[in-house]
Amino acid sequence: MTIQKYGIREHVALLTLVPLLVMAISFGTFFLLDGSGKLDRDLLTRGQLIARQLAASSEYGVFSNNQPFLKALAANALQQPDVKSVVILNAYSRILVASGDISNTVASQTGEENNIEIRPAKALPAPAPDLLTRVNSKVPVFDQQNELMLYQPIISTQIALDDAETKPDVQQVGAVIIEISKLQTGKLKSRLWWFTILATVAFLLITLYLVRIGSLRIIDPISKLSEAIKAIGNGNLQTRISESSNIHELSTLTNGINQMTADLQNERAILQNRIDEATEQLRNLAFYDTLTRLPNRRLMTDRLTQSLAACKRSGRFGALMFIDMDKFKLLNDQFGHAVGDLFLIEVANRIRRCVREMDTVARFGGDEFVVILSELSNNPGESNNQANIIAEKIRTVLEDPYNLIYQQEGHPEVFLKHRCTSSIGVVLFQDNDDQDDILKYADSAMYQAKQDDLKRIHFYEHAGS
Repeated sequence: MTIQKYGIREHVALLTLVPLLVMAISFGTFFLLDGSGKLDRDLLTRGQLIARQLAASSEYGVFSNNQPFLKALAANALQQPDVKSVVILNAYSRILVASGDISNTVASQTGEENNIEIRPAKALPAPAPDLLTRVNSKVPVFDQQNELMLYQPIISTQIALDDAETKPDVQQVGAVIIEISKLQTGKLKSRLWWFTILATVAFLLITLYLVRIGSLRIIDPISKLSEAIKAIGNGNLQTRISESSNIHELSTLTNGINQMTADLQNERAILQNRIDEATEQLRNLAFYDTLTRLPNRRLMTDRLTQSLAACKRSGRFGALMFIDMDKFKLLNDQFGHAVGDLFLIEVANRIRRCVREMDTVARFGGDEFVVILSELSNNPGESNNQANIIAEKIRTVLEDPYNLIYQQEGHPEVFLKHRCTSSIGVVLFQDNDDQDDILKYADSAMYQAKQDDLKRIHFYEHAGS
């Protein structure tokens, strides 16, 4: 089955027009719905506020049956925008005041005192005979096509005369019905609808024009780049792209392709160099401790072999020191491995500064370190003295305070000052000694040093010496 392929022009048109159209319609619809909903909510909120204010102000007039006062309140309410009519009822569902254009809004009811007649509305049910049953109910809202009618009870505000008197029950003494016209809100919605359509169309036209201009400046150079790459892929390394573009990325790509044809012959050498570097990194991982960057046990064994060979050639002695940090486990257990790692790194740096460049400092494992001293004297006494000087220097340096700064996740930095002693076992060797025996003798001497609290350096003495 052959898959039909399209050019970059078709893809650019498809990938820009479809998302652009979806985005414009989505944003326009969202803006229209959000704006219409906000207009409806604003109208309802304003109507509820007018109804609550009118109900609170009408309590006195309803209680005293002061119709002039109530008519004045109704007239003030009618001055508010979109308020079409106002009806004030007493506790017996009789109309005390009805003002404004109240046709087709309130149920028909004749007041015995004021002889007011109102034609019934189809969408508004007649008031309940007992308004007291609506004290705890929500404010009814009757939403019609062109009107919004709100019912607000008038609640008495009796208060207790003293603390001993029980709080009087809440009573409803009347109700207010307000009719809000939705015609002005409808006009605003219509304007919003046309504005959204015109803005969306204008946005699409302007964006499409800009996309077309921009795509023409990109598509033509890309087509030429595609032809050049195809020629290079066929083996024509003489291909060059002469036409430049004022678009920075395309100009960079053109120069890169031209340069690529000249650099293909050098890629093999560059790749080989990278292989050599990777090999060296693997070698470091194999022979060096990742924490302290000191030689590990494998490389230390190789260095010891080289030192034995040097002793055989020169007749000189060498020395191996086995160093163990006392009570390191307590530091690790109390403050964690992160602090322990900082401590071991500092120990490695201090030991490294105490020896010669020709000597070897290695991490044997955990808190144990090994120092190989090469090319000492050919006299055992002098060699012993030389090794003792270096061992004493290391012991003294390792006893200096350690200033460690560490930080746990989610906590501030902590400064820790720590002191730690070391135990050092030393053994002299020549070319006729075995590697395993040298390590075993040094380890034995180190344990002897641990048992001596006054002298932390112990030299292994061969049998018969």
